[in-house]
Amino acid sequence: MKKSAQFYSENHKIQADLYLPKNHKKGEKWPAIILCHGFAGIREAFLPEYATEFARNGFAALIFDYRGFGDSEGARGRLIPDEQITDIRNAITYLQTLDEIDVNNISLWGTSFGGANAICVAAMDKRVKSLVVQLAFGNGERVIKGNLSPEDQKKLDTVLQRAWEKYVTKNKSLGLSPDQLLKDQESKDFYAKVETKYPKLDVKIPFVSLKYIMEHKPENHISNVTVPVLIIAAEKDKPCPVEESKILYEKANNPKKLHILKNTKHYDVYAPHNLTLTAQKAVEWFVNT
Repeated sequence: MKKSAQFYSENHKIQADLYLPKNHKKGEKWPAIILCHGFAGIREAFLPEYATEFARNGFAALIFDYRGFGDSEGARGRLIPDEQITDIRNAITYLQTLDEIDVNNISLWGTSFGGANAICVAAMDKRVKSLVVQLAFGNGERVIKGNLSPEDQKKLDTVLQRAWEKYVTKNKSLGLSPDQLLKDQESKDFYAKVETKYPKLDVKIPFVSLKYIMEHKPENHISNVTVPVLIIAAEKDKPCPVEESKILYEKANNPKKLHILKNTKHYDVYAPHNLTLTAQKAVEWFVNT
């Protein structure tokens, strides 16, 4: 069963959908999973399939749009990790107000950028019972600059500094589409394909967001996560290389598990077979931890 939901995060109305297991009985309380979508994502792209699978296995599942994206309020395309982390924490608080939710059994599932956010939430918010992240990264600066020459890295720093100064002094920032910010061809092809199906993905993100993304380093926080964590990675991932997941795994506390999908690229994980597989891996983790 799916029903529309709304909550507020720092004065922004956040649009969400809550999936409940079938045959829900009055007074029955369900364990819950909050799903955190990826870079510039929206709740209607891929998350319903995961939420449906979680609900089929006895979990309430909440999907939502971060502020500034999809149907939620907020400045369009404003992508600041700390604000998205706050949105996730407020989603937890929202679930705690619902009669059908077991308030002591709320877990997080995050994909790609959402996985990075979920790690940071679990590190600081002790209400999180368990954690599953897939295709995540440990260090935003390493991901963005990793394939750049020292000269190109310096050029990027210079351009970004100028853009930041203009943003501060003139309140202006160049807006770029997700495929312009993500330079790898796999991401460009993906966004070109899915934007036709999900027009709300077509949003301009301030160039200065790169500053905040490069400062986003979940690897510095995962050692503070004290709940069980499952990390799912794709062997041939280019946007978030498999090495990022390995670093996160090494720095994580037990109980932990790393599952690598062989011969799989980043966006291949959302193909039907892999989506079902990764959803089931998550279900098994949440059930057993």
